Amino acid sequence: ISSWLCLANIFLSASVYGKGPKSAFRINVSHNLPVKFETYPKENLLNYDVHFLTGPLQRDQYENMYKKYRIDMNDVQMFNIGYPKLDDVLNNVYDRNTVLSELGLNPNNKTVLYAPAWDPGASLRSFGDQLIKELLQMDEVNIIVKLHPVSYTPESSPNFEFYTGGINWKGRLEVYEKHKNFKHVAEFSLNPLLSASDLMVSDISSAALEFIILDKPVVYIDCPDFFKTTLKVWKQDPNLIKNDIRYNAGRNVGEVIDDISKIKETVFQQLEHPSLYSKKRQKVNKRLLYNIGMGSKIAANKIVELYHA
Repeated sequence: ISSWLCLANIFLSASVYGKGPKSAFRINVSHNLPVKFETYPKENLLNYDVHFLTGPLQRDQYENMYKKYRIDMNDVQMFNIGYPKLDDVLNNVYDRNTVLSELGLNPNNKTVLYAPAWDPGASLRSFGDQLIKELLQMDEVNIIVKLHPVSYTPESSPNFEFYTGGINWKGRLEVYEKHKNFKHVAEFSLNPLLSASDLMVSDISSAALEFIILDKPVVYIDCPDFFKTTLKVWKQDPNLIKNDIRYNAGRNVGEVIDDISKIKETVFQQLEHPSLYSKKRQKVNKRLLYNIGMGSKIAANKIVELYHA
């Protein structure tokens, strides 16, 4: 279908790696909040005429990239848009009890959402089965697993090994469906689950920042292989990514677990005291979003404005 791109006046992509035709006005509408990368490849940044920014934290990330690459800031347009992806959650479109009932889970139970990153060395590939088994020992707690969409890359794809580690995750997770308090949700949208869950278990996924926006507790699984190996392959500074709020998915405003056997104890503590890290989360929140709950409207208006400019 790429031949049709030459007809486009405006090219929109939710990925900084998208490549639109040079004849079109190219806009990057980020699909995630800033994590994992201090710098994207220079050529990818320059593939766009405009970047729609989710919030001050992402502006910090992008301005740092342009400075490191010595790109003149006058040569790029960046607009303070917000985060269209999360608008429905922020505008209370979803009802917690309805979401859980439709999933076949008990709305009276506390609900834990496991939303890991897809990356090599992250928690899913390193500890996924062990972690889920530990969580399922909490009989009176709902356990929802929601993987990154690329974790479902089909075996027929040339990218199967890269995105999944060579594992059919749908098949792998079927074994846990016998537990009445377990649900694997393979639909792409995370939004209903964010609204329905009381606590998130994650690692280096930007989903954790979405939960922080809702001022809900996140328990982080430490992932030594990701920091020691994956980030070096991707030419990123492991210490910077682990410790800097611009890249670390909020690890410094939640509990970090380096021993999976401690997950139950930590989850129970956080469920009983959800406000434990609330002040720290709220401080980070101030840097995460522009135009809270209005990202879609602001983005659409800006697209129309740029089209007619």
